[in-house]
Amino acid sequence: MNDREHSMTVGFPRLPSRFALLWVVGGFFALTLIVYAASFSGHFVRWDDGMLIYENPFIRAINFATLKKIFTSYDPELYIPLTFFSYQIDYLIGGIHPGIYHLQNFLWHTGNALLVAWLCLLLSRRKWVAIVCGILFAVHPLHTETVVWASARKDVLSTFFFLLSVIAYLSYRARGKRGSYYGSLVAFLFALLAKVSVLTLPVLLLLIDVFQGRKWSVWMIVEKLPYIALSAAFGVIAWIGKAGVLGSSTPMEKVLMAPVSAVFYLEKIFVPARLSVLYPFEGSPSLARMDILIPFVICILLVTAMLIAWRKRPEVSFGLAFFFMTVSPTLLNFAKGDFFYFASDRYAYVPSIGILLMVAMLLARASEHSETWAKWSTIGAVTVSILFSGLAVKQSLVWHDSTSLFTHTLSLYPDAYVALNNLGNVYRQQGETQQAVESYEKALSASERYSFHRIPGSVDTARSKILSNLGSVYRESGATQKATDAYKRALALNPGNEYAHLGMGILAGQAGLYQTAEAEYRAALQIAPEFSTALINLGALYVGMGRIEDGIREYERAIEMNPFYPQAFYNFGVALNKVNRNREAIAAYRKAVALAPNFVAARLNLAILLYERQDREESVQQFEEVLRYDPTNRMALSALRQIEALGTSSSRSR
Repeated sequence: MNDREHSMTVGFPRLPSRFALLWVVGGFFALTLIVYAASFSGHFVRWDDGMLIYENPFIRAINFATLKKIFTSYDPELYIPLTFFSYQIDYLIGGIHPGIYHLQNFLWHTGNALLVAWLCLLLSRRKWVAIVCGILFAVHPLHTETVVWASARKDVLSTFFFLLSVIAYLSYRARGKRGSYYGSLVAFLFALLAKVSVLTLPVLLLLIDVFQGRKWSVWMIVEKLPYIALSAAFGVIAWIGKAGVLGSSTPMEKVLMAPVSAVFYLEKIFVPARLSVLYPFEGSPSLARMDILIPFVICILLVTAMLIAWRKRPEVSFGLAFFFMTVSPTLLNFAKGDFFYFASDRYAYVPSIGILLMVAMLLARASEHSETWAKWSTIGAVTVSILFSGLAVKQSLVWHDSTSLFTHTLSLYPDAYVALNNLGNVYRQQGETQQAVESYEKALSASERYSFHRIPGSVDTARSKILSNLGSVYRESGATQKATDAYKRALALNPGNEYAHLGMGILAGQAGLYQTAEAEYRAALQIAPEFSTALINLGALYVGMGRIEDGIREYERAIEMNPFYPQAFYNFGVALNKVNRNREAIAAYRKAVALAPNFVAARLNLAILLYERQDREESVQQFEEVLRYDPTNRMALSALRQIEALGTSSSRSR
């Protein structure tokens, strides 16, 4: 890192005064708050939020065991330990209240908008360009999914450290300080720990070097080697996690679908209409289809323009290259089982920066020679910002809850089987059996349209999943035969469906077929060894058969796998009570109500055991807590009356 090398780089502009900087930060914060304030009252949605957040036991504490888990496992496809750590902080602050998770997303996004403005200032040397890019990034409707979806934390978090890494690198280039270089590497490491899709950063740094006129040298490559090493290491980790998904589509299908996605994102950056949580692709990809051929030709033309424009319009080449470089890691992941979903709004979060910068720099260049251009460019930027803000507010309301999210998706894509299936899950959770059945049946019918390479007789995980959900709603409504038929159909399509085995086990247990039930639970656990729900049901089966100690062992295994599952502790307490291990039972019930304060059955059992152990005061407290959650609970009301009567009788006898 010699002086001669740094003399070739461009200077690093001074930051605005503290007063001006405060106004900029405050303005960005206020604008972003106006646009996304509604998200703070939003709910979690049934779109990965359960798996990553509210059903994830490993975000509910920060200790060696949970940290080890998040740093040594996938999500199940992505390696995102830093993202999980940020969820742990959320839980530490506010438990499972969704507002806390939405707030942190909002803060990261606001920070990202400020960093985008800073980066664009460094690259363009124009404050107007920086402010316009930062504001449009902050309010762009295409970014709404990334901001208001709690599970998109990995995208806002990785982007923050990605941008910080680039800015620190530019600082190192301008000032030659090793601290900035090392800071850039550390920020890049954090970005990769949040989400690996930023792994193209080393190539982007080379692009910036060329864009800023840096002369080629050996050191120009050598200084990128640590970045390349990090990218390679995390690339291998990502490939291992995504192997199953990446293998579900052929190389040719990836080649054909990549231009479709890229052009789609470009279209939505300029015209952010008809945005959805998913974009299903019907049929088989082929160049014979116009919706494949046209994007393919457009991408060829854009790449050609990017190469031709480098000398006369470098901002065009840089913006397009930035876009293609940063979007490329997402262009391999289209297939979900047997179906294609060719785009996700959040994948355009970082790539959009290149396009925004390109357009703003072109307008700024035109404005240098024309006051009219300058005037109308500013008016246009303000108008677009206002329009985008309104659209972003509208789009954020779509994400208010699961019903609004999937209803909106179905208004755009009526045959989107995933949305139909998930809407059925929502109805099922709400106890709306008929609506759930209708949604599942529609999902089964619609799923046939989105099959592109299913081999007759092969495993069909998608339809099997829908059928097991249908079986569960029938089982819960008492339609045993229909439930059995649905589960059998699910297992015929995919013998490895652990939820179908679980459902069959529950039905067998209810029919008194204990050996069959045990076999089904064992089958589910063989497929998914950490399926704690199957362990709990197996434990309950053993307890019901009088095999109490066997049941206790299964509950202990379930608790070991998921130490934050209140139902496991409740069942554990019931089993312990049956063998008069009441002190341990009390501890189990305490844990259950600590994890789920509204767990009425656990509080009732705890109150009864406490009273039997002569702890009248806490027993009364627990019965009163029951009434706080269930004011008409007869058992609690009766118990409190009896305790009060006994207390009165005792005082009279004295």
